[in-house]
Amino acid sequence: MIIPGFPHLLHGADYNPDQWLSQPEVIDEDFRLMTLAGCNAFSMGIFTWSAVEPEEGRFDFDWLDGIMDRMAAGGHHVLLSTLSAGKPPWMSLKYPEIRRVNREGFREPHIKRANHCWSSPIFREKTRLINLRLADRYAGHPALAMWHISNEYEGECLCELCLTSWCNWLRERYNTLDALNAAWWSDFWGHRYSDWAQIDPRNVALDGLTLDWMRFRTVQIIDFLPWETEPLREITPGIPCTTNFMGTHPWIDYSAIARHVDVISDDQYPRYDSADHDLPGKAAGVSFKHDLYRCFKPDRPWFIMESCPDAVQYRQPMRAKRPGLHRAEMFQALGHGAEGTLYFQWRKGRGGQEKFHGAVVDHVGHEDTRIFRTVAKLGHNYRALDAIIGSRSTARVAVIYDWDARWALSLSQGPNVTLDDYTLVAVEHYRWFWEQSVAVDVLAGRWELAGYDLVIVPQLWVLAPGVAGRLREFVERGGTLVMTYFSGVCDESNRRFTGGWPGDGLREVFGIWQEEWDILDAEHAVPVSWNEGNSLGACGAGAAQRVCTVIRAEDSEVLATYGGEFYAGTPAITLRRCGAGRAVYVAARLDAGLLGSLYGALGADLPRALPFPAPPGVAVQKRTTDEAGFLFMQNFTSEEHRVELPAGTWCDPVEGREVSNSAQLEPFGS
Repeated sequence: MIIPGFPHLLHGADYNPDQWLSQPEVIDEDFRLMTLAGCNAFSMGIFTWSAVEPEEGRFDFDWLDGIMDRMAAGGHHVLLSTLSAGKPPWMSLKYPEIRRVNREGFREPHIKRANHCWSSPIFREKTRLINLRLADRYAGHPALAMWHISNEYEGECLCELCLTSWCNWLRERYNTLDALNAAWWSDFWGHRYSDWAQIDPRNVALDGLTLDWMRFRTVQIIDFLPWETEPLREITPGIPCTTNFMGTHPWIDYSAIARHVDVISDDQYPRYDSADHDLPGKAAGVSFKHDLYRCFKPDRPWFIMESCPDAVQYRQPMRAKRPGLHRAEMFQALGHGAEGTLYFQWRKGRGGQEKFHGAVVDHVGHEDTRIFRTVAKLGHNYRALDAIIGSRSTARVAVIYDWDARWALSLSQGPNVTLDDYTLVAVEHYRWFWEQSVAVDVLAGRWELAGYDLVIVPQLWVLAPGVAGRLREFVERGGTLVMTYFSGVCDESNRRFTGGWPGDGLREVFGIWQEEWDILDAEHAVPVSWNEGNSLGACGAGAAQRVCTVIRAEDSEVLATYGGEFYAGTPAITLRRCGAGRAVYVAARLDAGLLGSLYGALGADLPRALPFPAPPGVAVQKRTTDEAGFLFMQNFTSEEHRVELPAGTWCDPVEGREVSNSAQLEPFGS
């Protein structure tokens, strides 16, 4: 369970009573509405440093004391935030070093939010001291259930303090400038460094340098975290810590930060639109992210810290969320291991950039709105789902997701198509399993492959030392490994392997070498067809788009070939027996039909949540305990669908009724 001793799903919101202290009747109404909405958990205090410490050294906790006491009296749990995301204006003016320096070399004024310098000793000490006061004051308080560390860590600083920290990190990583120059291939354009102080992270000429800067930015967060968490862990050792992640954020390696928090939480704002013909594709991408988060800490449930019951203010056009989609979105998260969903925000504010952002309580201020009724109904649903607490998903398929590979590919000018194609391709290889209700683990960071039958490695552009050996060992022990183009191209410094790729020994595992690639425009496609009599028994034809690589088969079977361009007749998919297993190489970005036939052949014996296909656009996830199984179904289409159920005794706990051999799903129903 997420909160120790609380065996229920979390349901609540980000609550900002500090914005309404001059109108106590509004706060009174909030507590009445919280009960009506079936809420039990509230994230509080994120941007309240100015309200808690209006002047340096003068503290006012009285208002927060009152809210905490009322939360406890109402049976609500508080995820109390540390305050670093919203430093007060007086602090920025008195201690300018805590304000970041941007890429143009200018120190930022007091603007926006969460723009503190990670390295500033003053800000670190101020953070530690205010967290000590918070922990001292609320240790043992019956409402305190979790520490919410800061808010959506992000950004970079290029002040002298951060640049010094950067140089120290590089010294520790490379030891000598000769080793650094060799790793970055710095003789390119004459950038060889003779002093550590010469190294400017804005030098985009060397992609190895920029890759290390991306790594360093995550290291800075990890280095700053103890200033937030250590006072809390010392004074309130039984209270877990979390910090809210942001999906597959492009520059933060969440797999590294996840090791330093107790519970994983996510901020989720998917682009779910009932008019979108590819809504199921969007939903597959969200499920991919859910499985990534579930696998950060597979022994513990995760939860959604922020979501929106209606429209978000920054998305244009600001379309209202259609009936059914909110419930489907929340049940989708539960199906993938979440045990709580919270909203940003509880009540719409009257000013600022987010005054029109969707909320449980609208500006009208009462419960008689469609959105409030939707949230309240979901809260009622959640009370019937206590039995899922502690249930788990079991997968025999893994997809590898690697932030280093993503960064290195995006930084390598030429072959990458668009900035986010790394994630898009990973989701493309995940989607067939999602459509077939096959559970998938999405592994990042320190992954372990024992226990999987099938491992898929899309676009593993860089190979860290030892990775190729682990992949070879997985295959030789009897596993099936699928690797795509843009894998094993460079070492961990983004230097090109020589001697044919995939490099670092993977050429021998797959029995191929890659000669060249052909990057296609969006309208161009190259036919690909399965070879007759191939050992997988796959048949049919399709197309490759955006990326085709020309490979030579050495001692591998050619499963499928290109049917066009100068490389017509050359391999597009190969297979090599290696020890007791199989190594499959996918040389092109294949369409959904070809990927479906490939994984249909490789995954024919994999366990499914349903023994037969779900209707197109319907997602099914399964969670189990020793005593029971739970199926979560969402219909991401505008049509009604009937889903056939496996044999057994089924009931719908939300509706409190038995279900025979099928379940009916209305449009966007769950």
